[in-house]
Amino acid sequence: MPPREEFPTKGLEGAPSNDIGWHFGTLVPNARGSIVCKLCGKVVKGGITRFKEHIAHKTGNVAPCPNVTGVIRESMMNVLKESNTKKIDKKRRKDEFLSQLTEEEDEHEGFIDEVSAIRQAT
Repeated sequence: MPPREEFPTKGLEGAPSNDIGWHFGTLVPNARGSIVCKLCGKVVKGGITRFKEHIAHKTGNVAPCPNVTGVIRESMMNVLKESNTKKIDKKRRKDEFLSQLTEEEDEHEGFIDEVSAIRQAT
């Protein structure tokens, strides 16, 4: 996989962010979420992630770009996989944190129930 530095995104004219996808597409004026592919001219609706799926030939949401090279396609697929892995890891950490909070709340509720029982008994 080529390093991300091969596709510089800083300083790309008209790019709304430093996302690697803007190297291959440009935002369509006055059409929110629409990006025109610099390689084939297709307008992809749905944002930069869907556009990267177009470049990576990921099936399901959008037609693949016919003019993308194998190296670029593989690189973009790896970028999408990396993003998905980060998303899954973030969800797992959030679920673990919420689980710990729930356990602590249960412990506190047990303590409060004990205090209430002692107060009622006295």
